Amino acid sequence: MQQRVDLLQSATSATRALSPADLETCFDDPLIIVSVPRAGSTLLFEQLQHLAGFWSIGGESHAIFNAFPSLDAANAGMDSGCLDESHADPRTCDQMRRCFAFLLCDYRGQRYLRLNPRSGNVVLLEKTPRNALNIPFLLKVFPRARFVFLHREPPQNIASIIDAWHYGLQTGRFVTYRDLPGWDRHAWCFLLPPGWRRLKGKTLAEIAAFQWTAGNRIILDELERLPAERWMTTGYEQLISKPAATLREVASFAGLEVPEFVQEMQSLPFSRTALTPPHPDKWRRHAEAIDNVRDEWQPVAARIATL
Repeated sequence: MQQRVDLLQSATSATRALSPADLETCFDDPLIIVSVPRAGSTLLFEQLQHLAGFWSIGGESHAIFNAFPSLDAANAGMDSGCLDESHADPRTCDQMRRCFAFLLCDYRGQRYLRLNPRSGNVVLLEKTPRNALNIPFLLKVFPRARFVFLHREPPQNIASIIDAWHYGLQTGRFVTYRDLPGWDRHAWCFLLPPGWRRLKGKTLAEIAAFQWTAGNRIILDELERLPAERWMTTGYEQLISKPAATLREVASFAGLEVPEFVQEMQSLPFSRTALTPPHPDKWRRHAEAIDNVRDEWQPVAARIATL
């Protein structure tokens, strides 16, 4: 709780010279990566944040969201972790923008608040897995936000979620909720979509397929309400096989130039969140379990394939 208070107080104090209108202008055209967990969003974020023109808080925004007790879950009944317009009252929006401005830095580590004079507009790059459930909320905080929807082939993605659940229950990493009411495990990892209670007693493959399906469906439902020019889509497989072309496409969508070193990029380093070295076949140890829940994820996979 003290960390929450400290961040809000520090951000409010450091940005006191910025009016609400200044903050809205500052975050005029953010770029927000949305995906389900283990889809490669950290890898994409890590590459983009090193490009001139992008500004970020240096990593995922868990600390900012956690600074607002009212955003811990959608409601007191813990029905889901989805945030909508009702959570984005004017005070929350202003305080959240102040937290982002307080932590904002560019690819060189230059803090935005230390610039003199400050630019009126920066391209905020934001990525946090929970944002898959938060698009209506984010559009209130950042009304002109644009989105990159990153997706990954379901068997590989679901297998990675299964592995991360195993690891998370053993170590605490990836845990987002502890002691959920009525839940039969000591913790819950990653997204908490509506309908999570029906997973009680289910296998990790069933839980992972549910999270993949619900998260991607919610992303698609929300993005398809926006004008086509407000969002783009790319795949993890494309990012791995054609990194230069993919980064160039995303940067162009954000209105930024791509430096020469990206144009010559042939491969990408491991993401810092990778549990084991990437291998195209490592998902196959879960192949049977994933195939058993194909009816859960196949309709959304077919929907993504049409994009």
